[in-house]
Amino acid sequence: MLYHLTYMFPTPLNRAWMPHYSYMFTPAQLAFLVSCLDETRGLPGPILEVGCARGHTTVYLNQHMDFCGMEKPYICIDTFRGFTERDIRYEVDDRKKDPRFTWHGFSNNDKRWFDRAMELNGVHRVRSIQADVNGFDFSGIDNISFCLLDVDLYLPVKACLEKLAPRMAKGGIMVVDDCAPGTIFDGAHQAFQEFLARQPVRNNTVCGKLGVLFF
Repeated sequence: MLYHLTYMFPTPLNRAWMPHYSYMFTPAQLAFLVSCLDETRGLPGPILEVGCARGHTTVYLNQHMDFCGMEKPYICIDTFRGFTERDIRYEVDDRKKDPRFTWHGFSNNDKRWFDRAMELNGVHRVRSIQADVNGFDFSGIDNISFCLLDVDLYLPVKACLEKLAPRMAKGGIMVVDDCAPGTIFDGAHQAFQEFLARQPVRNNTVCGKLGVLFF
């Protein structure tokens, strides 16, 4: 009965009832992230996801780990409050990005929601940490086998690249999202290019905007 009502009369229930794509990565990008997990499977070190929002990608990657029997620590770090005011001001004042952009679009979040989402999806290996990565001490997170860095803006991407590169395992892979010029989030691209100029490592850009570092 509910199906027939939502089909015949457009309502907000349509969004909840009908299938919809809830990922901010394209299918090709998600497939590449899965391939990175598979390629680093033999490394015992943890997986690190910096910038996880509400956990859609986290659940996806952990479902893959469950399916193929991959077991290792998985650590997620996020402000769980969206971009910090300092990082936004740098984009607007220093990088001259549009102040009218919805910079607070990720602010409607909460660490408790993320943790609950993991619980509801049967994901038990994930440890979440609420922090601003600009000032976060990554001590104790070492020999990282795979890192997904998805914090969009220049300052946090720059800070993470500098702090995490020495903590990557030999053979580890880091993927930096938004490494494409000319977009609202091209601060990530700028930080990525500056890092390569200072510390050249084997790298590539795939699927349009994923910057890949091989350690």
